[in-house]
Amino acid sequence: MARVDFDQYAEQYEAIIAAQTNFFDRDSNYFARYKIELVKQLVGRVDAVLDFGCGIGRSMPHLREIFPDADIVGCDPSADSLAIARSENPTCRFLTTDELPEDAKFDVVIASCVFHHIPPQDRQMAIRYCYSRLKQGGHFVIFEHNPINPVTRRLVKNCPFDTDAVLLNMRETIDRMRNAHLNVDESSYCLFFPQPLAALRPLEKYLRWLPMGGQYFVCASDPKSKLTRAA
Repeated sequence: MARVDFDQYAEQYEAIIAAQTNFFDRDSNYFARYKIELVKQLVGRVDAVLDFGCGIGRSMPHLREIFPDADIVGCDPSADSLAIARSENPTCRFLTTDELPEDAKFDVVIASCVFHHIPPQDRQMAIRYCYSRLKQGGHFVIFEHNPINPVTRRLVKNCPFDTDAVLLNMRETIDRMRNAHLNVDESSYCLFFPQPLAALRPLEKYLRWLPMGGQYFVCASDPKSKLTRAA
């Protein structure tokens, strides 16, 4: 399967996302904001954040708003996407994955709908890369499409830059994190209610066990901090 070249979609990315998600919420920023607010609930205060696979930087304004004093870094293999991200988010830093120094460490690493673009044979290596960027006691949060949800599958099938997508279910994500020796702290489904049912969105936290959300998240942490406290 040919890999998608995101440089080809950088200029159109925002418009494609808006068209794909309009049925769920007319504000295409809803999804990025929702996830960063959820990260805040999961991990609390942070001083340094890495957005792994940041693309054109759609999460950056929300990261800056919610973590105003943090060092916010985005990394991505698409040079054209990073150029857009830099121009629109001057208070954040952007690097390719190869440019990110080995000693750069973060309180939280976020990967939002990135791993379905990574070939299955390379996913464990990508998780180890993210784990290696965690500070002691840091958290790694993965958001992914839920392949159990038929609407999600249809959206992925029709999305121009998802032609190489191989969806991974929550169990695979959990297993891969545990295989990397991370502690899985929480795993839940999310994004249940479209905008016409927005009044019900506060109820989502009670439905996270239900495997019909449009996406899911897995939050894992660096086990070294627990070993240090135990000692």
